[in-house]
Amino acid sequence: MEEDKTAIEELKAFAKRTNRIIDFKDETYKASGINPRNLVKQHVIISGSDNDEAYFVNYCDMAGIGDRAMYSGFFFPIAFPASTLIKVRQKNILDKVNPFFRKSEFTTQSKQFDSNVFIEENDERSAGKLFYSQSTQALILEIFDLDPRIKLCVNHINVDVVSELKNKSTLGVYITEQWLLDEKLIERLYQLIEKLRTKLHIAHEINF
Repeated sequence: MEEDKTAIEELKAFAKRTNRIIDFKDETYKASGINPRNLVKQHVIISGSDNDEAYFVNYCDMAGIGDRAMYSGFFFPIAFPASTLIKVRQKNILDKVNPFFRKSEFTTQSKQFDSNVFIEENDERSAGKLFYSQSTQALILEIFDLDPRIKLCVNHINVDVVSELKNKSTLGVYITEQWLLDEKLIERLYQLIEKLRTKLHIAHEINF
């Protein structure tokens, strides 16, 4: 009987099948404290040749806290200030039926988009640039429809583990607490995120 593959082994096989570049690290270390135990810290980074795609980053640190402890998704540089923080997620049933839930900090004036997403931001100007296009809004909703766990964020995750993204503002489309391993989902995300990356790049060139 064939043994189950680890997540790293599955992603290595995916990178090989799709002719992509992979970088990975898997280490065990002991936590400090009265009752130390072995912890795992690992990452897998998959990229296209000549960095012509968003980076597919999978990260886990058992000593980490919050979203940064374990995440899996796609990241690329974006021409926003390093101080900009934007977080977007799909609204769930509680958002829609409970009048006491917080409302988005930012709205686009698009009823279809605003009724389906929850937005937090500290930079209204950058948020306006990110969401101004209805075609970009439609693309974000299409990405969210693939998996309800997906978030779209600017600068909420430190992806310095990718040397090419170190000290840069980044846009991420990712999930937390698990790694993305479904190859059909991964490939579909590659397609949609490349469209998003292209749209935002063109918008930046037009506006500056």
